[in-house]
This record gives sequence, C-alpha cells and structure tokens, in this order.
Amino acid sequence: MAKRTGREAIGWVAAGVLVVAGVITIVVGQSSPATFGWFAYQPLAGATFVSGGGAVIVARATVTGFVVCGLGLVSLAFLAGWRLGKKSAS
Repeated sequence: MAKRTGREAIGWVAAGVLVVAGVITIVVGQSSPATFGWFAYQPLAGATFVSGGGAVIVARATVTGFVVCGLGLVSLAFLAGWRLGKKSAS
C-alpha cells in the first residue's frame, strides 16, 4: 500500500471541500427563486404576447454551485486515478 504524502492529503481535503461547498451553494441557490418576465408587442397587429412560463430560469448561485461541485468531483476522480495508478505501478 502506498503511503500518502502531505500534498496528496491536502489535495483530497481541498477536493472534498470543493464538493461540499458546491452542494451548499446549490442548496442556497435553490432556496432563492429566480424570476424573469418579458412580453412582446406587435404594433401593427395590436396584440401582446406574454410568456406562458415554459422556460426554466436558474439562479446564478445555483449555476456557480454546480460548477464548484463539478470541479471538486473532477478533482476527486483525478486523485483516485492518480492513487490507483501509483498503486498498480508499485
């Protein structure tokens, strides 16, 4: 079994923190609803069109949370592959 180095342990902790921070940010972003409204006016037809609510609007905090969580998961996958590669090489 390969011994963990200080740098590797810091990497695991940092990746874990990224995942946890991303999940917390997603939860906070989901709790604050994002709203968006628009309408279109055709002057020659004399009609107004209002959106029926078919669009999905995601808050900026939620998107940031998904990005941070994704970075953490990619980091964890990289570290797991690195660890497995070092283990099979020795």
